[in-house]
Amino acid sequence: MVPIESIVEDTVTDLSHLILASGSPRRKQWLEALKIPFRVMIPDIDETPQAQEGAQALVERLAQAKADLISRSHIESWVLAADTTVSLKGEILNKPIDERDAMAMLTRLQGQTHEVHTGCCLRRGDRCILIHDKAWVTFRTMSKEEIEWYVATREPMGKAGSYAIQGQGAYFIERVEGSYATVMGLPIEKLIPHLKSLHLLKTWVLLPD
Repeated sequence: MVPIESIVEDTVTDLSHLILASGSPRRKQWLEALKIPFRVMIPDIDETPQAQEGAQALVERLAQAKADLISRSHIESWVLAADTTVSLKGEILNKPIDERDAMAMLTRLQGQTHEVHTGCCLRRGDRCILIHDKAWVTFRTMSKEEIEWYVATREPMGKAGSYAIQGQGAYFIERVEGSYATVMGLPIEKLIPHLKSLHLLKTWVLLPD
């Protein structure tokens, strides 16, 4: 039988800590770097874009849906969810379905400038804060052999646009305009003021006013 004191202590801890509604290692690394305690819960939602849905609308909808799903059963905790996608000339390039798809995406992106959109949602009960940020990434021209090599590393799989800017995908980046953090999947520069205004940073890391 668990002592009553342990139950109370665990409950308080659960109520005071953030839930990261994402399995992304990059988002996890950002929160760890900020010294914010959190636990991970991965939501299972359909990420298929809707008809005529733009990149900003997509990432905002999915970030909110992920936060909503986890928040339903954890109404006393703050839930942080995010979604990132790539858009080239208005067309969404999400995660590749296979290596052939990854090859096709990278072939289209090479030598081009594309947009990276990240939506972020903070939810607790009825309170909801929705954030969006956009950055521009330019790929240098890539040979077919370079693209084949990169796809063979398996890094593109599971990544929006079929690349990871913080990994070997950096070999092919010519320029980034905007937030590097947004390209990685969490708009830190826009998120931190909200964390501070909600007194979450002061609560967790004793940041002075």
